Amino acid sequence: MVIVPRIAVVSCLSATPFIYGIRQEDSFSAELLLLDIQETVRAFSERRADIALLPAGAVPHLADARIVTEYCIGGVAAELKSLLESTDPLVEAWKPYGKLPCAFALWVAHPEVSSETVESLRSALIRGLERPYEALLESPWAADPGEAYAELSRFDYIFDTQKDKALKKFWDSGLKVAPRTNPG
Repeated sequence: MVIVPRIAVVSCLSATPFIYGIRQEDSFSAELLLLDIQETVRAFSERRADIALLPAGAVPHLADARIVTEYCIGGVAAELKSLLESTDPLVEAWKPYGKLPCAFALWVAHPEVSSETVESLRSALIRGLERPYEALLESPWAADPGEAYAELSRFDYIFDTQKDKALKKFWDSGLKVAPRTNPG
């Protein structure tokens, strides 16, 4: 029996290459859930999603979330000024930490997600990262792909050692970035 993973992703410009890659990868069958930030976190925490691209600030608050790829939505020092002026919703929590390399969002999975599924996800992410302009042309930002591509090119998608160190500093700061929920 083939299990089709459910993948929750924030529907925003910075995630466009990842969304494209998941949709286009022939060897990877997945149910893609395009949601807002709060609903993405909720879908993962309530196990309606097996894998999710989550805001970095939410990850430590989820007991069974494990980082599963070397890809993220991030930024490096040379582009931080323009990134922090961005309206991308995944950037908001990092604004007070503007001098550090950023990992705005990370790919996480529940522990029972198979290594084969994670490897297929990696292949899909690579496919999307290799074709950012094509991804934009098939996205809500296709109306002005030149401007969208310029903004997209400011992001860095590799979760490297510098971003990992900055992320740990971000988490250790005690900043609470859990999405707001409606108590009623």
